[in-house]
Amino acid sequence: FPLGRIMNEALPASATTAGRMLLATVALFPFLLQLKPELRKTAVLGGSFCALGYLSQSIALVDTPAATVAFLGALVVIITPTTSALIDKVPMGWKDAPQTWLSAILCLAGVGALELGGSGLGDVGWGDFWSAMQAVGFGVGFFFTERM
Repeated sequence: FPLGRIMNEALPASATTAGRMLLATVALFPFLLQLKPELRKTAVLGGSFCALGYLSQSIALVDTPAATVAFLGALVVIITPTTSALIDKVPMGWKDAPQTWLSAILCLAGVGALELGGSGLGDVGWGDFWSAMQAVGFGVGFFFTERM
């Protein structure tokens, strides 16, 4: 996160994200040729959500402290099981997966305490929205990666 913040100070968020994606493309291209054809659709979908996570992260780091972006990114532990419950209809009730909901409650409490810090909702801004979108992008991307 600190490195992303430094990159965003030197370049626009779009250039930073494009550079990160270009570097990842060059590094992973040899493996792309070995991908099984039946996995391509899932890989593109998961990669698109992962790209949403990186783009949201870059936008959030423009005017939000790196620590806040990192803490709100922790919401990924809620997004991933929620996506699994909505798409795969996996039973996720308290009796079915108590460890998931206990983790989610602790995550929300911790992130809420660190983010709000006693100042209430008055300090929540667009950077916080993009930080949460980072968790959505990465969480859904993780879900599709698990399906492959």
